[in-house]
Amino acid sequence: MVATAEPPLAGHDAEAARLWAEFARARGVDARNRVIEYYLPLARTVAATLYARRGGLAVEFQDYLQLATLGLIEAVERFDPSLGHAFATFATPRMRGSILNGLEALSEQYTQIGLRKRLEEERLQSLRPAADGSAGRRARGDLLGSLADLAVGLALSRLLEGSGMMAAHEAEPSYRQEFYERDELRQLRASLAALVRALPDQERRVVWYHYYHGLGFTEIATLFDLSKGRISQIHRQALQLLHEAHASVGRVDARL
Repeated sequence: MVATAEPPLAGHDAEAARLWAEFARARGVDARNRVIEYYLPLARTVAATLYARRGGLAVEFQDYLQLATLGLIEAVERFDPSLGHAFATFATPRMRGSILNGLEALSEQYTQIGLRKRLEEERLQSLRPAADGSAGRRARGDLLGSLADLAVGLALSRLLEGSGMMAAHEAEPSYRQEFYERDELRQLRASLAALVRALPDQERRVVWYHYYHGLGFTEIATLFDLSKGRISQIHRQALQLLHEAHASVGRVDARL
């Protein structure tokens, strides 16, 4: 599937039929993930609709999106296209249910631990110097270099959160949004989104799921049938590649 294009929300066009046929033949991880990625915009639409109607619970949109995506994954696993039903009709109530059930749990836990804090901690753990000293700079004991790498990685994480690559839902303006709307940062984020689309497939998908759909490393590891530690390594590699690419080419054409 082409990473630079948004897949449509329709349930039974030619591309959807082809992806479902591949998944029906193999039932493999890669085929399943291609189906999931095709319908990620549907998960975002369901999450945005419920988020716009949110009540008093101070839950962020990213939480809604993560719960919708988890509902989508379950729906893909359970759906039988041979029955002739539209997948969107089958999946939408399951995504809504996933959100509503998740919000009920979050209402008790949100003050203690939030999704954003957990994701940020995973990123920080991923970017800390490797215990085996595999990076050349760290192997030489260059503490300042290690700290610089960590700072760059965290800065890239912040930029990826607000890159707009997936047109994140913003129901209300905020001082952060207004501050970051400066031309320079908009251009930098557009360049970064183009560099993400040019990443190797595995790194691109980890960035896609983690930053633009709010999945933690544990959930992504389950999707890819890998360990959480391996996903953490891929995340670190992705940010290193983004840093090197931006340093090499500077501002890139966001239309790439």
